[in-house]
Amino acid sequence: MELDDTLAEAHSALAAAYDYDWEWAAGAAEYERALALEPNSARAHVLYGLHWGALGNFDKAGALFQKAVELEPLNLNALHNVAQADFWKGDYEKSIEEAEKVLEIDPNYAVAHDRLAASYLMLGQYERWLEEWEKKSRLENDLEELKQVEAAKRGYAKGGIRGAVRERIRAMEEQAKRMYVDPGRIAAEYAYLGEKDKAFEWLEKAAAEKSDSMQYVRARPQFVSLRGDPRYAALLKRMGLEP
Repeated sequence: MELDDTLAEAHSALAAAYDYDWEWAAGAAEYERALALEPNSARAHVLYGLHWGALGNFDKAGALFQKAVELEPLNLNALHNVAQADFWKGDYEKSIEEAEKVLEIDPNYAVAHDRLAASYLMLGQYERWLEEWEKKSRLENDLEELKQVEAAKRGYAKGGIRGAVRERIRAMEEQAKRMYVDPGRIAAEYAYLGEKDKAFEWLEKAAAEKSDSMQYVRARPQFVSLRGDPRYAALLKRMGLEP
């Protein structure tokens, strides 16, 4: 930007960096600047949509994602994020519908399978959750995540969904001893089980390092169980995300 302040992509990149650092107002200003410079940038619309998703404004996020699709109808990332916005809103059936549209274009688009998996989980269709999660992991050739899938499948066979999630947590915590695992992801699993103390223990670790997953702590439905807890309100305030 010191060389050329008119590059929209540079402003978008700076905006995303601000968001990762929880400097939301600075991020918004840079996204606005990027779109003023290049109003037809699908990428800038998607990134700005993710910004509003992090802030909990899912309607605004969805509108920006839809605009990105209008600009580039075959942009898989934009199409996937339309499904993401529906997921954030709690419309899991619609999210599945939109994710399937992505897979009609490219059946091997891994993140669309991830969106299906998450939606099936929230709908209580656990076998389909495991199936889509495994597809996503295999497409990405993520051997560590595949270990989580296999652990969850064993847990599900023995103890239903709670058994599956507990085994997934066990696998993730084991992996965290020898490699990096985003602590916010582990926190989400504990929150899904309603184990608040463990969820906050891992959320504090995630907040201390500003891990990637922390951007969407307001958006992820797994954290619904934490709402009303003063620790959750304090965390959002610290992040500048208080409602």
